[in-house]
Amino acid sequence: MSSGPYLHGHHASVLRSHSWRTVENSCPHLIPYLSNPSLKILDVGCGPGTITVDLASRIPQGFVLAIDPSAEVIEKARKHAEEQGVKNVRFEVGDIFNWKALDGVQEGGFDVVHAHQVLQHLQDPLGALKEMRRLTKVGGIVAIRDVDYSAMNWYPEVDGMRKWLDLYIAVAKGIKCDPNIGKRLHAVAMEAGFPRNDIEASVAAWTFSTPEERAFWCGLWAERTVQSEFKHKAIESGLATEADLQAIAETWREMEKKKDGWFAVINGQIVCHVK
Repeated sequence: MSSGPYLHGHHASVLRSHSWRTVENSCPHLIPYLSNPSLKILDVGCGPGTITVDLASRIPQGFVLAIDPSAEVIEKARKHAEEQGVKNVRFEVGDIFNWKALDGVQEGGFDVVHAHQVLQHLQDPLGALKEMRRLTKVGGIVAIRDVDYSAMNWYPEVDGMRKWLDLYIAVAKGIKCDPNIGKRLHAVAMEAGFPRNDIEASVAAWTFSTPEERAFWCGLWAERTVQSEFKHKAIESGLATEADLQAIAETWREMEKKKDGWFAVINGQIVCHVK
């Protein structure tokens, strides 16, 4: 990731979401390409490392290098790998735009370059994808997944949920990010030089419907709205007041209590073949 502003920050409510992620629930499009146990993988914007460690455990003779701009989060990732007993992984504070500063990283050096929910937070997602392509060897793949906030959906229609969504999209666009990039990942890849025939595009969803799922998802968004970096960005931008954000947090708590509640997060996915 770049060193630009990260809309969510690293509040506990954000990391709780990131720490829930696995290969199965967050990069199913990559699973068919993990049959070789000796792969060399670069995980860009790895966060607390749960996907990274899962990837490493699936390629016991291979190796995963994972980078993230946050030193605090990288420490959490190292601890997670240690707790899981996974050793074929290395976590480094790093930036995809400054990969030359990383030991052992060179052009065409990786079989797989992976990024999950990263491009949406970058001011230059096209530049990042071009760098990912440079780091992938011929015959390898670039695998990316990002959300499309504009496609998020829920039931029932709780007052205030639309206000949350409109505000989030406006705040993200205000810092020159694209929260809806999931639906155009293939288009960004084409701009980065991949022929359309070399890009697999798909979609996958996270669904939160059981009481436990709603408590997890609605609870963390209630916290994010009033405690994470998003709160500060929303207020600084003039798009919301503290009272507005408190009301949105209450909306999330109301959504959590709906026995028939359902929330879907739509993610775009691409696998780009380097030839």
